[in-house]
Amino acid sequence: MNNKGQAFTEAVFILPVICILVVSVFWFGKICLTWQQLVSASRYGTDMIANSPLNKQEIKKDIENYLTHHFIKGRLLDKNKLKEITIEINDAPVTKFDISDFVNIFSDIGNLLKNISTISVKPSLVRIKYSYDMPKIFQLTGNKTFDLTVESKILSGSGCPNKIHARIANSKISK
Repeated sequence: MNNKGQAFTEAVFILPVICILVVSVFWFGKICLTWQQLVSASRYGTDMIANSPLNKQEIKKDIENYLTHHFIKGRLLDKNKLKEITIEINDAPVTKFDISDFVNIFSDIGNLLKNISTISVKPSLVRIKYSYDMPKIFQLTGNKTFDLTVESKILSGSGCPNKIHARIANSKISK
C-alpha cells in the first residue's frame, strides 16, 4: 500500500475547496465592513436631514465625503463605485396651535380621532447604492459585480415650528 499517494490525491481534491472557503470568508468580511460603512453613512444623512438646514445637494456631498474623502482615517470606499445616493426630504407640515383653539379641538372627538389615526407623513430617506466587484473565483457564476443597497428613513420635522430648518422656516412661522 502506498499511503503517500493516497494523501497526495486527497490533498489535490481538498485544497481547492479550502482555498474557496478561505477566499469566501475574507470576501464576506469585506462585504460586511462595506455594508456597515454604508449604513453609518445613510444614518448620518438622515441625522443631517433632521438636525440641519442643509439641502439635498449639500447632504449628498457630505455623505460622499464621509465615505470617500482622503482625509478620513480608516477604510475608504471607491468614489467611482458609488452608483447612487438618493435623498428624499419630506418635512411634516407645520401646524399652528393656539391655546384658544384648545376647547374647539375636543368639540368633535370623532373627527379628531379620525385625523389622528390617518396621519400620513411620508418619511425622509437616504438610500446609498454601491457596486461591489466579485472575486475572480466567483465570477465563474457569470456575475462580475453586485450592488449593496442600504436605506435609512426618518420622520423629519414633527409638524411643529422649528427655526433650525431653513426648509421649514420659509413657511412664515411667527415668533
